[in-house]
Amino acid sequence: MSGIYGEGLSGMLLLIAVLGGIIASSLVTALTLRLLGRRGVLDVPNHRSSHQVPTVRGGGIGLAFGTLVALAVAASWIFGSADIALCVAGISFGAIGFADDLTSRISIRARMILQLVAALLVMTLIRSHHSFGVVPLVFAGFLVTVWIISFVNAFNFMDGINGISCAEGIVAGVTFGFIARYEHQYALQAAGFALAAGAIGFAPFNFPKARIFLGDVGSYFVGSWIATMVVIGLQASIPVDAMVAPVMLYVADSGLTLARRVLRHEAWHEAHRQHTYQRLVDRGLSHTQTTGLVFVVVALSSALGSISLFDSLQARLVADVGIAVLTTGYLALPSLIDHFWDDSSSPGHVVSDG
Repeated sequence: MSGIYGEGLSGMLLLIAVLGGIIASSLVTALTLRLLGRRGVLDVPNHRSSHQVPTVRGGGIGLAFGTLVALAVAASWIFGSADIALCVAGISFGAIGFADDLTSRISIRARMILQLVAALLVMTLIRSHHSFGVVPLVFAGFLVTVWIISFVNAFNFMDGINGISCAEGIVAGVTFGFIARYEHQYALQAAGFALAAGAIGFAPFNFPKARIFLGDVGSYFVGSWIATMVVIGLQASIPVDAMVAPVMLYVADSGLTLARRVLRHEAWHEAHRQHTYQRLVDRGLSHTQTTGLVFVVVALSSALGSISLFDSLQARLVADVGIAVLTTGYLALPSLIDHFWDDSSSPGHVVSDG
């Protein structure tokens, strides 16, 4: 795999990269908060929002900058094709999101066309240096393109309460980082820890109280970065279980919500409050509690997915069942609350940290 650095990334270099990414993310986020606040780039709450006061959006610029700084330091030996694909994914999708953050006037059709162009470019960069084996290249390219666009939008849909996207970015980044180190895939290792660094630097500005939101620039950047890491990991023959487990909750929550809305003949692309995490907030959980729950479920699922790195088929099957149980339990929790709790936790009882 292109992008492997010699004998591997040293612990000291990785530590410097992560610390640099955290500092860069924090500093740029603080600057972004001031500049966008003066410009009046605000997310004004409405009946579908989980926050109650106008809040600056577009803070994902800081997270993105910190991630790119960390990757540049960690990849200072060789900047390989995998790194190029990740940077193109993050910057191109992030630019689309930032344009919408500033104007709020980009139509759904225009966004989809721009996302398609960006995804095709990323797919081309990945495919030009990696073999998809027996799977026809055209079909594989189609799957990669659809996956990147789908997960970017799923991540954007899930970015609705304080800290939830930072939690996903940190857990996914750290998980992919350690998995890649174990598998000697050092480009992926650098990318994973770089994302975690960017998310850690941004987190204090967004959790538990939100002074600034990621905005579309942040959710598009993180979503495309994670989606591309999944493709790179699968291309490197890392087990599917290990690469999918960290994103399973986001995929399941978005997929189930989308399916429900389509079946009800609702406009799937419009903002709403039907995701599981939103329903939990409506039933009385705070942003902190809901984000903490998501963090725990994603972390446990990621740990179980990592079992697939070893050769025990029985352990792998048990771990996969565990991931399914955790995800199903999370999705069913709002209904369980409705069934067992009193009316004070019924829909409409909203607790907001923002």
